[in-house]
Amino acid sequence: MISRLSPFHSFFCLFLLSLILFSCSSESKELTPLEKYVKTPTEDFSYEIKDTLSGDKWKAYHVKMYSGKWLDESQVDQPLWWHWVDIIIPESVDHETAMLFVGGGTNKDEKFLLDSTAVGFALKTNSVIAHVSNVPFQPINYLDVEQKEFYEDDLIAYGWDKFLRSGADDSSLYWLARFPMTRAVVRAMDVIQEINLSEKSTINSFFVAGASKRGWTTWTTAAVDKRVVGISPIVIDMLNVIPNFDHHYQCYGEFSPAVQDYVNYKIVDWMDSKEYEKLIAEVEPYSFKEKFTMPKFIINAASDEFFVTDSWQFYWNDLPGEKHLRYVPNAGHSLEGTYQLENLASFYYRFINDLDQPKWNWKINNDTIFVNINQGQEYKIAKWEVNNSKERDFRIYKIGKTWQKTEIETNDQGYYAIPVSSNEGYTAALVEVVFDYESDNPLILSTGTLVTPNKYPFEKYQPEKNLGTK
Repeated sequence: MISRLSPFHSFFCLFLLSLILFSCSSESKELTPLEKYVKTPTEDFSYEIKDTLSGDKWKAYHVKMYSGKWLDESQVDQPLWWHWVDIIIPESVDHETAMLFVGGGTNKDEKFLLDSTAVGFALKTNSVIAHVSNVPFQPINYLDVEQKEFYEDDLIAYGWDKFLRSGADDSSLYWLARFPMTRAVVRAMDVIQEINLSEKSTINSFFVAGASKRGWTTWTTAAVDKRVVGISPIVIDMLNVIPNFDHHYQCYGEFSPAVQDYVNYKIVDWMDSKEYEKLIAEVEPYSFKEKFTMPKFIINAASDEFFVTDSWQFYWNDLPGEKHLRYVPNAGHSLEGTYQLENLASFYYRFINDLDQPKWNWKINNDTIFVNINQGQEYKIAKWEVNNSKERDFRIYKIGKTWQKTEIETNDQGYYAIPVSSNEGYTAALVEVVFDYESDNPLILSTGTLVTPNKYPFEKYQPEKNLGTK
């Protein structure tokens, strides 16, 4: 079954085009370049249902979607991006909100990417669960260099370099891979809605989740599409990137090998330039943080190889609306072996059923973590702590899985002042709370991470030559 442009989608595209071309000038000015890019229909969009699967009380679709072209045949070997959109529809759909996972993978993948866990979750929530793969579309070959097969950060950083060196003006925005990455997720939502209509179920909104670069794209998708009513960005602890990465370097005395692609292209040498400011204004979520009023569940790794464990301090307090946080102890960027998907599932279950999320607040002041939990809630509370006697560095390959847990006795008031002692070197600590721990949907949340002593072992990064315009 092929849908090159169904009547529904043709109407939808014409409707969007009319909004863009004929809206009043004041509304047009309000659209960011990313919004304009995503909202502009392209003749390259199409999809094809490659397979259907079914089981006890569920049906699934394996869909090949072409989201549109990025660059052209003179610049890359494969300008037309395609993705697998996998959709699980339970027999009984009780909600008009679907969960959409933004995934990676490559253009060499063929298999259905949602497993029995996703099927079980769709049945438990009576909601549609979907996944879009190959974000970004990879590998690709840039035709003006000898290197073959660009993936992930290498693919993105190459485009950043082109954008910065081209003057960083609006005519060069097409080099930013975040634009087609975001468009791919938006088009996936279109496909999910249309296929659900064929199944006589209506999807009007989405809870979007993704990890790493897909976590970044979760933010940008929420910024451009009002169908996104909840998000869970995972292991993308980099918002407010300029002070965030100043902090990164002053903690490590280097840029982590995990971000080496950006160092290779000397992106870090542009950080004090007007060109870099333009780049950040177009694609960095903190630049349009006022748009993130929907509920947010931010999941970070406490020992991430990419980001410093207390990076929350550069953005958390500035995010509007409902927000929840979890730092996962003893976890690197992959969250391998430690992260429980059930925790995100619990949050989504509460969200989609309009159940109350935990009510509590926290703050960090000097070497103390203060926690205040509203009365009437069932919970357990613990402190996680780790020490590095030599460095202000808690990356997983530096300290291993050495975070230690100490249970804290609960009290009737729900107020806790939890000191963190400065030992030799540096100590990191966070407080974790497990809400409704005896229920079918326990939820683990945490404070941000405190590091003590709060002093830098290294000076701010100074490039040999500052690139760009001051």
